Amino acid sequence: MATTKQPAEKLITMVFLKPYGRYSRTDRAGFPEDKAKQLKERKIAIPASEHKAAEAEQAKAAGANKPAKGTEGADKV
Repeated sequence: MATTKQPAEKLITMVFLKPYGRYSRTDRAGFPEDKAKQLKERKIAIPASEHKAAEAEQAKAAGANKPAKGTEGADKV
């Protein structure tokens, strides 16, 4: 008899915010949904999709604080 292949459980890619076990900050790893939820609740890791959005917000905020290019040495009036 041929056995049917069971579909693999869907993994959620998580980005670590701090060291956890063998993972370092900014490491990425896939976890089942229940484990991913636990990591997020404990603020150890967040889903990769949320991490991208957070990075974009940080980059936008950092860009707003920079002076226009070429005016670094100009006198401020």
